[in-house]
Amino acid sequence: MRESSTGNTGYTGRVAKVMVSLPDELLAALDAEAARLGATRSGLLRSYADDALRDRSGDRARRVEQVLAAATAHGGDGVIELKRHRPPP
Repeated sequence: MRESSTGNTGYTGRVAKVMVSLPDELLAALDAEAARLGATRSGLLRSYADDALRDRSGDRARRVEQVLAAATAHGGDGVIELKRHRPPP
């Protein structure tokens, strides 16, 4: 992951700017990791968020496959099982 480290270059049309509150220790660890990788803080956080959401989506797909694998022919109780295993909102 290599990004320009010229700092904040202003607002762009396709990228939202957000403000996030983090404990000082976590911010220091993120900055150290970004420096180690030659990335910006923003780029590192974007990469971590993307990875976490992609992993979560994959986990959901695997869980759906597991639940449906236990369903009987013609779907059986597949929908009931999916609803039963749905994570709370």
